[in-house]
Amino acid sequence: MANPLANYVPVEERSDGVYIKVTREAAADLKVDLIVKALQSALVTNFDVARIQEIVQHARGAFERIGPIFEFYNPEIERYVDVGITPMKAVMKLNSMCLTDNVKPTTGAIIYCLNKKGVRYGIKTDIVGSVVHDVIFDKEVVIAEGKNPIAGQDAKVAMEVDIDHNFRPQEKTDGTVDYRNINTITLIKNGQVIAKKVPATKGDPGWSVTGQEIPPNPGNDVKFTGGKNTRISDDGVYLLATKNGFIYKEGEVVHVGDVLPIPKDVDFSVGNIKYTGDVHIKGGVMPGFTVETEGNVLINGQVESARVLSRNGNVEIQKGIIGKGDTFVSAKNGIKTEFVQEAVLGSEGTISINKFCIHTEATCNIFEMKEPHSNLIGGAIRAFTHIEAYQVGNEKGVVTTLSLVDKNELVNREKLKELDALQKKLSQALEPVKKQLKTKAAILKKMGNTSDRMAEELKKWLNMYNDLTLKMKYVDKNMADVKEKLKNPTTCDGYIKILGDIFPGSTVSFFGVAKTIKVTMTNKTFRMKDGSVDSEG
Repeated sequence: MANPLANYVPVEERSDGVYIKVTREAAADLKVDLIVKALQSALVTNFDVARIQEIVQHARGAFERIGPIFEFYNPEIERYVDVGITPMKAVMKLNSMCLTDNVKPTTGAIIYCLNKKGVRYGIKTDIVGSVVHDVIFDKEVVIAEGKNPIAGQDAKVAMEVDIDHNFRPQEKTDGTVDYRNINTITLIKNGQVIAKKVPATKGDPGWSVTGQEIPPNPGNDVKFTGGKNTRISDDGVYLLATKNGFIYKEGEVVHVGDVLPIPKDVDFSVGNIKYTGDVHIKGGVMPGFTVETEGNVLINGQVESARVLSRNGNVEIQKGIIGKGDTFVSAKNGIKTEFVQEAVLGSEGTISINKFCIHTEATCNIFEMKEPHSNLIGGAIRAFTHIEAYQVGNEKGVVTTLSLVDKNELVNREKLKELDALQKKLSQALEPVKKQLKTKAAILKKMGNTSDRMAEELKKWLNMYNDLTLKMKYVDKNMADVKEKLKNPTTCDGYIKILGDIFPGSTVSFFGVAKTIKVTMTNKTFRMKDGSVDSEG
């Protein structure tokens, strides 16, 4: 029989197989599908389509092997092959009469026969080979198996931030543990991703032994919604925060809260609070802990030997502040509380105290203690605009100072303090550098010449000296500028008003001009007049 490829390409049948030659000129007109059809029409059972495609594509112009000697299908084999087909399995029995009738089965012939009988997927070629070579006749053999479809995975929501905290304290670099810093809240920023939806998958199709695709069951979708102050991205994939806040859950719904609720005391079970919005503490703040935020702070309990800072809001402490010189409360817009004892307060707004203020330092725009029988005893109060208090000092003559100060002057004096401390620090650092340079210079003078190592050493110390000297000059210039600003006198129409009694031992001061109270005075308003402190009322 003529080789079916001879009409398309030069072909040679050699002892080890079939070879074809494809030149670049011939490759342009060759169509592999026509070659395959020719082989199928000739009932060739053992050709390799991929190998033929590769040779035609590269067209190297030499004879190349495409496979073994062609085997041609004998339709007579079909009389001896019985096939039972279910969607997912095919069973074959090869009748031994084929040998009696001189019809020799081959692996390729049986596979070709199975295809004709409708088995087109999952044929076990190794089993077919065993049937042929081990002469397994008159016995049912599973010759093909289908593939079951793989169901798609359900959609799921993956959290991108941690809500479930383990309440472990932070370990410091020295190995000790900071039990006040534990992670009990998750902060979130506007626009930050809270969660991501992983879509359901379609799954993978299965195949019957007859080559029919079996569609999979797709995964189920999941409801993807957010709670307060959240939104779903336009593509439906992300849950985003719509404002700065903290994350919390109600059931399975995720919310972003703006007012951070602390349902108990700020203690070791809660840890220090550092937040960007408003904070509502339903208990108090225990000794040694810190509450720090950008927003307002409302504390239903009291603050004891702790720190509370609001950078851009108010602080209200409903049960008062108790300290031992270790308590600090600061709020940009104002502080309001029932009482204060031995604390430091600071605000650019109004500090308002209802009952008593004992041995406390306060700096603010306005200071108010106007409730009847409220007492301001000891400490120092500094205000930029005015001070109003009911009773100041006591019969025992406890030193109590009320001062109106210029805000800019106060800032400049604080800055001057910082610059002075920095100047001393730089001066201390400069002394050993000077000594090193002096020593190196003496050695060089004695030696007359320098080694590379000595030159590098000298250069290092010289660079340090120049760097420190430059910093000293910068600090000196800034100190001079601040001192110049402090020379300008300040005038103000502010006042200090005492609604009840002010006792001896108390001092009222206006921009450095002071008046010490020597006898008890009642219902007086103090002002600056003609360079001295004057009282009215």
